[in-house]
Amino acid sequence: MATDATRDVNRPAETEMAPRSAPRRGTPAVAWWGRGGMAGRLAGLLPAVDRRAVMILAALITLSVGLRLLTWDVIADGGQSRYVKTALFGGASAAVVWILMRVQTGPGSWVPLLAAGLVLFSGDAVHYVRWAHPITRGGPIQVVDTTFADEASARREWDFEMTGGGRVRFEPGAVVLDSPPNSTAYMQGRLGAAPDARINWWLPVGLAERERQERLSWRATIRRTHGYYVVAELRRLLIQVVGYGVHVTYPDEGNVARGQEIPHPLGGDGQPHDWEITRDRHQIRLLIDGREVWSAGQREALGQIKLGETKVDPEHGGSMRVERAAYQSFLERR
Repeated sequence: MATDATRDVNRPAETEMAPRSAPRRGTPAVAWWGRGGMAGRLAGLLPAVDRRAVMILAALITLSVGLRLLTWDVIADGGQSRYVKTALFGGASAAVVWILMRVQTGPGSWVPLLAAGLVLFSGDAVHYVRWAHPITRGGPIQVVDTTFADEASARREWDFEMTGGGRVRFEPGAVVLDSPPNSTAYMQGRLGAAPDARINWWLPVGLAERERQERLSWRATIRRTHGYYVVAELRRLLIQVVGYGVHVTYPDEGNVARGQEIPHPLGGDGQPHDWEITRDRHQIRLLIDGREVWSAGQREALGQIKLGETKVDPEHGGSMRVERAAYQSFLERR
């Protein structure tokens, strides 16, 4: 029989077992983000002063980006999807700037937070300046509004051109453009250059992206002495008064100039009438005394504005007494 000592020698040595850890509780997400998880580990990597700075930065980014998204305007900021990406990128850029500045400064420095705040402020400033611009709020892009109360103010807004025997005469509350045959006498609006958002950053983005509406109106008395008298010339739109009424020339669908005859008593009544031309992205219209007399598919912006006789022609002659004239352009919001 084997002795106890022999049995001890021959018995296989028992392997020591490590005590089993307690089973993990909760879902993987809780284990990842909960106390002692990734959030805790990250927090443990930062000094208390940095944790406070990160909380302030997170609040600033949330407030800045959130308010920018809530105050988005199609005129001020352009397309929504692109603007959202830009706002989010601004928030991410502020966070990156904080990290880069923190690497170069010591714990507790306010420089990283100030630098990140400047990044947010620059984006906020551009947005709110555009948002508060009068054009965004519905104001005109370009405007000329003249009552001809005095010659000096009229000449600030209009250039008066004459050739041959043409004359320009100012009266109280009006200007008279007189052009015998083979002469001209007209006035041209001094619109100046249209504001350009691609040059001036504070202008609404809609100026570079959206169509414009235009409105030209004037009140005038026309006395035609020959067969034709030009009332208005706006690039390729030509409006003339003739014996039967009004003759309008404008490009058709094939971009070929076509004339249209419009019967109207103003051809010879010598009375004041209210004229109005409106243009949007679809149509251009002519109204006389509030009634539409002609319309067509629009081909181009009105651009230059000339009122009065512009043709040197033996068959053209007459005069026009203008009491007021106004031009405005706006951005379409649709």
